[in-house]
Amino acid sequence: MEKLEILLKGLSDENPNVRKASAIALGELHSREAIKPLIKLLADKHWQVREVVVHALGKIGVDEAVEVLIKLLNVEKGDVRKAILDEVSSRGDEKNEEVKPILPGSGEKKRGDESWQVRKTAALVLSNMKPELTIEPLMQAMGMENINIKVASIAGLGNLMALKSEDMLISALSDENWQVKKASATALGKIKSTKAVKPLIAALSDSKFSVRIEALIALNHIKSPESILTMIHILLNDENDDVRKTAAIALGNTKSEEAVAPLIKALLDITWQVRKAAATSLGNLKSELAIDPLIQCFADENEEVRVAASMAYMRIVG
Repeated sequence: MEKLEILLKGLSDENPNVRKASAIALGELHSREAIKPLIKLLADKHWQVREVVVHALGKIGVDEAVEVLIKLLNVEKGDVRKAILDEVSSRGDEKNEEVKPILPGSGEKKRGDESWQVRKTAALVLSNMKPELTIEPLMQAMGMENINIKVASIAGLGNLMALKSEDMLISALSDENWQVKKASATALGKIKSTKAVKPLIAALSDSKFSVRIEALIALNHIKSPESILTMIHILLNDENDDVRKTAAIALGNTKSEEAVAPLIKALLDITWQVRKAAATSLGNLKSELAIDPLIQCFADENEEVRVAASMAYMRIVG
């Protein structure tokens, strides 16, 4: 059987994981033949399947898909822009890029209900297919005086990964309001803006610890070698426990040998959450230099640190 034939057949498989995988693969093929079968699958009882179908239709990118995705928002045609803006500006719903299996009985559709995950995905896909509906209005909203509107618009641009807004978001890192700075750092991290590395490094000196944390998270997403030395300084010197912990996590994702010695030093931090993060990151780096310091942590007063150190040790030697 040809690949396309196998995948189209997979959309009707009795197992939702096969249906989900088939929809993802058809999106990657950009096959117009898959449009009608995918639209039919939007009635699947599992929201996880419906969500990947929405992504697949977006990748195929035809006008027929636009009308279908608009219907998922459950709005009148004249309110489409507002509905999309509301969805893409909502918060607390980070996209999870990890593909997880659907367990029996999980995520089943309730009658008359579309899950927020599917609506959110439909809004994001529509925004990328029709940027004039959302990106321009969100960029305009960034200029408004109302802080809540400004922060929501920045969040929306980040969710859309709207590279067009990169310069405006970088400028917003210097805003007088800390909430705007925090939201801008988050959005730049989602965009993975290499242009923002230096401004984000500068934001690590902000007086608000929450801004420093978001700047660290953004730099973690961007993964620029330029930020490593500054993150090391933050790990060893910042007064806030959560900032030091975030720096430890970020350094573990750099895969840099420069981070090993500072992380070993952080195993002696006064705060157990920082010690735990440092141990885990040393396990990620898999440096043999960390073996003896990690063994010392087997005697740490905190059980979570002992477990993290044990797991890190096994990753290095195993």
